[in-house]
Amino acid sequence: MSLPFSAESARYVRDALANWLTYRGSRSDVVQDARLVATELVGNAVRHASPLDNGTVLVRWHQTNGDLELSVCDGGGATVPQRMEPAPDALDGRGLAIVAALSSQWWVERTSRLHTVHARLALE
Repeated sequence: MSLPFSAESARYVRDALANWLTYRGSRSDVVQDARLVATELVGNAVRHASPLDNGTVLVRWHQTNGDLELSVCDGGGATVPQRMEPAPDALDGRGLAIVAALSSQWWVERTSRLHTVHARLALE
């Protein structure tokens, strides 16, 4: 999905991903976890990176060997996405910790013009 580079795009991703997973027969807890991971990845892209050259963010997913692989590609930012350890009273900084808790693996591919954050979630 190529979507506008805005926080509102997370809603479209959540809905489309939930529909796709439900159609494929995924359990409701898997659908909810995937929706939350997608929301965090899109939100992080919009907050911390820049849009792709055409003003969008690219979100993709597919099934691989019983896993959902989800990726969000943006125009990159000043830093590499990394998991934070925020203070208990901090208002932000937990996005990638949530992604790490709900996925079996997450990683970043980075070039000079693109950042892609991937997450893999078990569908079984």
